[in-house]
Amino acid sequence: MRLFFALLFNDKIKDELCSVMKKMEPCCEKGRFTFRENLHLTLVFLGEISPVLLPRVQEAMDAVTEKPFSLQIGGLGCFQQRGGGLYWAGVEHTAPLDRVYRTLADRMHEAGILQEVRAYRPHLTLVRQAILKADCDRRAFTVPAMKMEVDSIHLMRSDRMAGHPVYTTVAVKKLGGGIIQ
Repeated sequence: MRLFFALLFNDKIKDELCSVMKKMEPCCEKGRFTFRENLHLTLVFLGEISPVLLPRVQEAMDAVTEKPFSLQIGGLGCFQQRGGGLYWAGVEHTAPLDRVYRTLADRMHEAGILQEVRAYRPHLTLVRQAILKADCDRRAFTVPAMKMEVDSIHLMRSDRMAGHPVYTTVAVKKLGGGIIQ
């Protein structure tokens, strides 16, 4: 199973993000836009995990003791990569978000599932391998400031179907509570 920990968004935030992507589309010669149902904030990417390790992964989720917190989303950035840019919405790097990341990453590292723990750079991917048209000014589109309440983390499975990623929730951890299957 290909797994990752993530924060999921409500419909209002997804609608705003999709609106931004719709404005970006005519400016792109090419690019792979994130499907609405796949919009998420990755906390820790685990990669291919044997099903026998699933209890360890869920133990890491259960070790998160953070209470619900607020998170700000907004702005637009780009990581330049070979084959085009990766455009993303900015995510406020808060102490509670960092503690959630650190708990999950450290537990997975201790279990031998993560090879290394890196500095966390929270961002929300909107489009991959984007090449903008010459006459397009990327300042014409931006992600408006939005606030979200984070009250749970999700363990997600990633599968490929018809050449596209499909994400499915495996388990949910309520912040300040236990795991809900």
